[in-house]
Amino acid sequence: MYTSDSLEVILSQLSTRVTNFIVNGDGLECLEFLLGFLLAWEKRPRCLTPMTYWWCSAFFEPAESGAPFQTQLQYMFTGSINRKFLPSQNATFEQVFNRVGHICDPIRLGDTSHHTREPPRKWVNFGYPRSLFLMILEVGFRLAVPEPALCLYHAPHRDLVFKRTFSSDDDEAIADGVCAWIADSDHEPAGLCLHYLAERVERARPFSPRLRRMCISLIEHMGIHMSWVPEAETICLLNYIKVGVDDIEHEDWWAFFLVDVICSPAGFEGLSIHYWHLMDRLPPTSGFPIISAMELVRLLEEAEDWEKLEAWMAFTWRACCYWEQLEEPTLLEHLEHLKQVTFKHLLRRPSALPRFEAIPMKEPQADQYTALEDICTQIRAKQLPLEPPSP
Repeated sequence: MYTSDSLEVILSQLSTRVTNFIVNGDGLECLEFLLGFLLAWEKRPRCLTPMTYWWCSAFFEPAESGAPFQTQLQYMFTGSINRKFLPSQNATFEQVFNRVGHICDPIRLGDTSHHTREPPRKWVNFGYPRSLFLMILEVGFRLAVPEPALCLYHAPHRDLVFKRTFSSDDDEAIADGVCAWIADSDHEPAGLCLHYLAERVERARPFSPRLRRMCISLIEHMGIHMSWVPEAETICLLNYIKVGVDDIEHEDWWAFFLVDVICSPAGFEGLSIHYWHLMDRLPPTSGFPIISAMELVRLLEEAEDWEKLEAWMAFTWRACCYWEQLEEPTLLEHLEHLKQVTFKHLLRRPSALPRFEAIPMKEPQADQYTALEDICTQIRAKQLPLEPPSP
C-alpha cells in the first residue's frame, strides 16, 4: 500500500496513539480490533517489534485519566471487555471496514491509486477473551527471530513486562518473552529469565517446540555475551530441553560451552548424562582446560561413575590433537595419567573398546595417538580367543 519509509512513519505515528490509549485507558475496544488486524498481517514489518515492546511497557505507566489503574490492568490482562461495539466473529476484515464506514478506511476513498489489490484473507475471531498484553506480544515477537539485527533498547518497565509475560500459561507467549529478553540490548539474561523458565519447568509438561527453540537461542546468547552463569537453574533448563546435534548450528561453540559447564561444580554434579554423550558427537575444542579435565577424570574415577568417565575420556583423547609441546613435564604427566585410567577402564569395560578405536587420528604419528593406539591394541589382544591346542 505504501513505500516502506512511508509505512514506518505511519506506524510510528500510530504507535504514539496506541501508547496513549494504553496509558489512559481510552478506546481499548478499538485497540483490540487494531491488534486483531495486525495479527492477520502475515508480513508485519520489523519496525513493529520495538514499538510493541514499548506498548507492553506502557501497560505499567500510571494512568493519566480518571479510570482506576487496576481496573485498566484487569481489562488489559484478562480481556474482559464490553463487546457490544465489536463485529461478529464471522466477519472478515473487508466486511468489517465496510460496515464501520469509509472514515475508518481512508485507503478505499474514491478511486485512488492506493486501494488494496486483494481483500485480506484472514478472519477476525472475537469469540473468546484475549489479553491485550499478550496480543501485543504476539504482534511484535511471534514472527521475530532473535538475531543481531533485532535489537531493542531499554523500556522503562521491562522487568514488569517480563514478570507478566512469564506468568502466562501459554508457551507461545513465554517464547515471545524469551525472544524479547534476548533482543533487549541492555538486559543480562543470566538471572531472572532463567528463574522464570525454571518455574515453567516445574509445571511438568513439555515445552512447545518454539519455546524450546527460544531457550536454546537464549543459552547461545548467554554464552556469546559472556553472561553464562553455571547455576542450578541453568543446569535444570539444559536437562529439560535436551539439546541435540540437530539443534546445534555452531558445534565448536557448543563444545567449548559444554566443557565449561561440565567443569563447573553445578554441571559436574547435575548435568544430565545426555550432554556427556553429546560431547562425543561434537568437535574437540581448542583451549581445552587440561588441568580441569584431568581433575575431572580423577573425580569420576573416585566416584566410580564409569559412564561419565568413559564419555569424558573419549572427548579428552579427541581434544589431545590440540596439545602441543608434549615434552613439557606437565603435559607428559597428564598424558601418562590419561593412559593409565583409559587402560584400566577398558579392562573393566571391554565393550567400550570400539568407541576408543574409532577416535579419529588427526596426526597419526603424534605421541598422544600412538599412545591410544597402543592401549587399544593391548586390550584387543586380551580379548582374542585362545587358539585350540594342536593335536
